[in-house]
Amino acid sequence: MTCIARRRLAVVLAWTLGSIGAVFVLGVGYFGATAWRRLPELAATAPSARCDRILSADGYGLLMDTHARPYVFRAPIGRGEALVFGAEHVKDPAHAQCAEIVRAWDEFRPTVALVESRLGTMFPQLMDPVRTFGEPGLVHGLARRDGIRTYTWEPPTKTLIQSVLGQGFSKEQVALRMHLGPYFSNLRHGRPESPESFVRDTLAERNRWPGIEGVLGSVADIDAAWARAFPAGPDWRDVSDQFGLPGFLGAMDLNLARDRHLVSIVEELAAQGERVFVIAGSSHAVKVHPALAPAPSPD
Repeated sequence: MTCIARRRLAVVLAWTLGSIGAVFVLGVGYFGATAWRRLPELAATAPSARCDRILSADGYGLLMDTHARPYVFRAPIGRGEALVFGAEHVKDPAHAQCAEIVRAWDEFRPTVALVESRLGTMFPQLMDPVRTFGEPGLVHGLARRDGIRTYTWEPPTKTLIQSVLGQGFSKEQVALRMHLGPYFSNLRHGRPESPESFVRDTLAERNRWPGIEGVLGSVADIDAAWARAFPAGPDWRDVSDQFGLPGFLGAMDLNLARDRHLVSIVEELAAQGERVFVIAGSSHAVKVHPALAPAPSPD
């Protein structure tokens, strides 16, 4: 190869590598700019007086087998209005409920969205929001499409933990429930290839939660605590929350603090004139309906 040919080859290679590098940088920038991230919390100024009208767990138990699914209602509040879509938890984009959510969203034309869970990192060009996050992912996608704000309606973690500890459960019991909760819910959609890896990912975040930090630091710790709590079984790897949880896990009321926070922030947003679209599990919608509906007239 002549010197001129070698120089030309070097130029071509340099240009090619530079182009590849530029495309890579642009791609990283694009995906980074459009990626979904953990949703922000929304603090309530104060607990709403409406919280006293939230349906109790026992009251919900009387309706659990008979209420509509999905459970959807609208509630005018102050200068605004809320639409609460009480969904069945699904991860199938073709499920009929997804079309119902889109139709309700488009008809209601919200100005702010509140979703169950905090979501997390997702690349919409490569991942499906429903398969990744279920119906909350669908609603967040609609909000992004329409350029409106989305918040999680979950209360601050500290509030939730203190609420459950205040019910008389030990830190180890509460830690078991918090660390395994996402796994119990996910099992409705199928057992992951590695339950241990699934729970290990949850531990990485939740082991720092105030009130239960460091209580259970590994899957081995969870196995040991589970064996102490349920020596006759079942294995936590086989437990789904679809039809309730065993023992003290089912007795914990995690939803009390969650429902109170939801009612409080919905009232504040709607009172400011916002049109608030809420996506929540159907049980939450049934329980908060009496609180968000107009107060009964005095006799």
